[in-house]
Amino acid sequence: MAGDMTMQREGEQALLASLRELIEEAGHGGAARQLGIDRKTLWRALDSGRLTPRVRQALERRVDNPEAARRRSRVDALDRRTAMLDKDVEALAEAVEALREEFGRLADLQAEALRAWERRLSAVESRLAAGTAQSFAPHRDYPEVVTLRAEGGEELVYGEAAPVIAEWRRQRIAHLDEGARRVEQARALMRMLELELVLVSGHELTLPPSTYPWDESRRQNELRRRKFSLVAARWELAQALFWRWVRLALTLGRWRR
Repeated sequence: MAGDMTMQREGEQALLASLRELIEEAGHGGAARQLGIDRKTLWRALDSGRLTPRVRQALERRVDNPEAARRRSRVDALDRRTAMLDKDVEALAEAVEALREEFGRLADLQAEALRAWERRLSAVESRLAAGTAQSFAPHRDYPEVVTLRAEGGEELVYGEAAPVIAEWRRQRIAHLDEGARRVEQARALMRMLELELVLVSGHELTLPPSTYPWDESRRQNELRRRKFSLVAARWELAQALFWRWVRLALTLGRWRR
């Protein structure tokens, strides 16, 4: 009789050890799910060090059918990975919201730049109307070809496109600046391409490195190429902004620690 009691206690201790291993592997919630019991029942068994018949039967079934236990363990692992993915999705949603705000600021800057061009154009027209402009139009074999360098009096050649060309040159220099940050370079490239679409489509100008005016077929090809490049540039800017946000978040995390 005493031997039977000893064997029963040893068997219960073995099952308790198996239960603790399961908890260490799958957590309390995962262990409860795999055994088909609730957490309170699991906690009572751990606190008392005694197994209720229901918990004992569940553990014995697990010992008797290790393949089913492994399947349940894999399901729990998948559940944990899903929970981690959900957290990643939430973090990505926050990043997208930050990008949306940044794009809103970019739109405001672009609107302000357009108003500045309009003011400069109005000033040029006023000087010409008043007869106070002292410069002469530079000689150009092909006035519709844009040059990389500015020349005095070129506003007489380019007319309304002159402020746009001036801004395009600045954005080109900013994009090619190797010392600039990735975000600034990407932003300058995107803006430069937007201005090129205006110059090529709206003002029918030819851009460097071409030195001879484009015909209509070439113009349409150049427009398509720039539209495609603009999509890629916007994606590059979005990536640059995202990684800048990630670096900021990581840096802030280290500072908080």
